[in-house]
Amino acid sequence: MTRRATRSLGLAVALMGIGVTMAGCGHETGTAADASNTVSTADYLITSEALPRGWGDSNSQGVDYRVSVCGVDLEPTPPVRATSIRFSEGPLGPFLEQHVRVYDSDVTSGVIDRLREALPGCSAYTVTGRGPDKPTARFTVEPLTVDGAPADSVAWRQTSHGRLPVTSDFLLVRRGDAAVMLMSYAIRHDPDPRVLEQAAAALPEGQ
Repeated sequence: MTRRATRSLGLAVALMGIGVTMAGCGHETGTAADASNTVSTADYLITSEALPRGWGDSNSQGVDYRVSVCGVDLEPTPPVRATSIRFSEGPLGPFLEQHVRVYDSDVTSGVIDRLREALPGCSAYTVTGRGPDKPTARFTVEPLTVDGAPADSVAWRQTSHGRLPVTSDFLLVRRGDAAVMLMSYAIRHDPDPRVLEQAAAALPEGQ
């Protein structure tokens, strides 16, 4: 059943506890392939002015976000450039993260297609951590509709299991050879859908 994001802490927060973290300092990183792709991640970044009143800049959680959701690898090919930013309504959230990944070809279309196919039949998935004891985390998941989302996108909601549940709304958008991931998340309650809707509406078209 599709939940509609018209009224309303994500993978980043939930995975921190098991070592599958989005670690780093949030500045743009790249590889030796940079010279073959002149697109900048800054071409796709939003600002806090795009979000509801009371939201502002927060500390980035880093640039690593590779994980498999319902059997779909979100990043089957390494990016040539990546960055992330984060916004919040307060020190304890809720939060919105934006991750931008530039590739040397169109990787994102295939990821979106596979997610669209997998999500309707997927109610939960498990992630294995990177720590020495390789802990696991389980998430319930469902498709999500985000009002005004670009046509070339896919969205879903997931909630972590455990004593402190984290509910996250995700929107993955293709922009040419780039992927833009928006993650809206909160602790103990559902994210406000206006945050993801307004962030999606403010996404630059880029190059």
